[in-house]
Amino acid sequence: MLPQIMAAARRASEVYRGSGAKERVEQDGYTRVDPFLIAAKERVPVLLRPLDKLLGAFIRDDVSGILINSERSAGLIHMTCAHELGHYFMGHDTTGDDSLDYGPQAARHEQEADWFAYQLMVPRALLAHVMRRKGWTMQSLGDPRRLYQLSLRLGISYTAAAWSLARYKLMAIAEVNRLLKVQPSDIKQALLAGKAFDARKEVWLLDDRDRDSVLEPRAEDQMIVRLRSHASAGYLWSLDELASAGFRIQPTHTPSKEAILTDSVFGDLTDTEFLLSHDVVGTSDSFSVLAMEEVRPWAKETPASTFKVKTLLESISPGLTSIAKQKLLEESSIA
Repeated sequence: MLPQIMAAARRASEVYRGSGAKERVEQDGYTRVDPFLIAAKERVPVLLRPLDKLLGAFIRDDVSGILINSERSAGLIHMTCAHELGHYFMGHDTTGDDSLDYGPQAARHEQEADWFAYQLMVPRALLAHVMRRKGWTMQSLGDPRRLYQLSLRLGISYTAAAWSLARYKLMAIAEVNRLLKVQPSDIKQALLAGKAFDARKEVWLLDDRDRDSVLEPRAEDQMIVRLRSHASAGYLWSLDELASAGFRIQPTHTPSKEAILTDSVFGDLTDTEFLLSHDVVGTSDSFSVLAMEEVRPWAKETPASTFKVKTLLESISPGLTSIAKQKLLEESSIA
């Protein structure tokens, strides 16, 4: 590995530990690094706006700042922000980026920012943490459906998730190229069983191994919750708490054997699914608790099972990020 790449990787590791991102994952239950939060702690405002060609830019000034194309997916926006943070932390001058696909022939400052971004967003310890929680192995991540779900939990694009495995030499280049032939839109369509959907929105698949996690979908994303059902014993999943938390609930088909991921803890046809979306769309970041109990409606007894996940619904829209706005308000009130 080139010295400049090693230096960028070391700097990213320092930022991961020093910014509180490591504790956020290991102690608070989050599954990803938030580059907006890191930028705010460094007093580097992040502005999102529609851009014609650029994915993002870093502006070095008395008050440095980051500009990001708001018309991209959340995963690409996060990776772009991490790349621009690479320029900031590595001491680079003002620069614009119309691509994040920088190879060994790219300018040194772009290689440094590229490696910084990957090391910051997918440190090896975080990758292992998420895989362990979900029960995924490297072999099972050869299934594009699992790789897509990994990308959502890491907060990066499907493409970046695949290449992050290659960078750690956990997956062969040929295997990555095979996975990248599958489009995320096809995975979403299969998850939604042919229902009409907006390809710009993500589709999360939650199961019991997401219990007690803090997940960060965009407010516009959809979530499929797949849980084991004891309906044959008279138990039903109570959805009242979901409705009161602002979730819209739609029944879905019973998952087929082909749809069920084989390493899931739910491996039979007694599983049940719910398709969830949220009434809170386009608002600032807010917590919602996704909680259910499996009960027999006529009996007052301990639930057969419970499920609870906290979601921090992320709002990504043109303008300063909500974290940057909050930081400015805090500083103005102090002044």
